[in-house]
Amino acid sequence: MTASSFNDEAFEEWLADQPAESHQLIRDTRSTIIAAGHNFTEGIKWGSPGYWLPEISRRNIVYIAPHSNYVRLGFFNGATMPDPDNLLEGTGKKLRHIKIYEVTDKNRQTLTTYVQTSANHAIADPDSLSG
Repeated sequence: MTASSFNDEAFEEWLADQPAESHQLIRDTRSTIIAAGHNFTEGIKWGSPGYWLPEISRRNIVYIAPHSNYVRLGFFNGATMPDPDNLLEGTGKKLRHIKIYEVTDKNRQTLTTYVQTSANHAIADPDSLSG
């Protein structure tokens, strides 16, 4: 098993270009991905942080996309992964996302569980990933 590769320097450089009022929400959203415990590699792809498991593919599994008053936590296999809390939005062939307005103690574990589920689903079925 390899160690996770979170690129703090690239992330902070990217974050500096985002509106200051969204920095904490973006950091909190990223922390839910880190807390998932998978060996993600992080990189800036298509202008946003993306996370993948190099042992299965260079295709993103999860991404963060900031918007004016929320952050989108996206899943490249969201259309085929379980959604027990009916949080996933979107109509694309494979992509789904959760709109995050704040990360609280109450929703942090749920968000982390969705990241874990997406990663586990990608491991079991790499073809489930968009891209």
